[in-house]
This record gives sequence, C-alpha cells and structure tokens, in this order.
Amino acid sequence: MRRIRLTALLLLVACDNPMTTPVAMSISMSPAELSFTAIGQTASLVATVKDHNGAPMSAMIEWMTTDESVASISSEGPVSSITVTSVGTGTATIVASSHPVAVSAAVTVVQDSGATVVP
Repeated sequence: MRRIRLTALLLLVACDNPMTTPVAMSISMSPAELSFTAIGQTASLVATVKDHNGAPMSAMIEWMTTDESVASISSEGPVSSITVTSVGTGTATIVASSHPVAVSAAVTVVQDSGATVVP
C-alpha cells in the first residue's frame, strides 16, 4: 500500500506542470501612420501583441489618442483593432499598449482646399 501511495505521489509531481502566464514582449501596429485629407475620414489600426518567442498572443490592448481634437478612436479597451476618425486638422499619435510594451502610429490631418467634409 505504501508503494502505491509513493508511486501515485511521484506521478502527481511528474505531471505537475504549472501554467505560466505569457508576457507581452513586443507589439506592432499596422499601418504605422495615417494621413487624412478631409474631416470625417476613417481608417482602421490593428495591433498585434507577441510573446517572448515572437508568436502572436491574446492580450489586453489599451488604446489612446494624444489629441482628440485631431483624431478620435472608436473605443478605448482591450480590442486589437480600432477605427480612427479625423476630426480636425493637425497631428496626433495613437498609442496601443499591452503591459509592459507600447507602440504608436502618427496621424496627420490636412484638409485639402478641394476636399469636402464627410458627414
């Protein structure tokens, strides 16, 4: 009986594989910059978080814009893709972060003299 308990204990220890939580090591954003020629235009940004092996991983992504009067984002939250809308002329930066890494995309809005405002 003692031998069975010892064998069972050894099997449990051998099978014990603690789950490790993957850590974000890099994040990329596509495209790296956006240019708008009219107010009200939209474009999508996609962020990809990668683990220590360079493999894409599921992770919470937080988004922010540095100037909401130039570029607004569809939502702030743990989504990998957002919509950016031009709301005024100027420049802004869209930042995607997944602790402990972050990446940014430059946004430029220059309204052409012949461009019409998109409702």
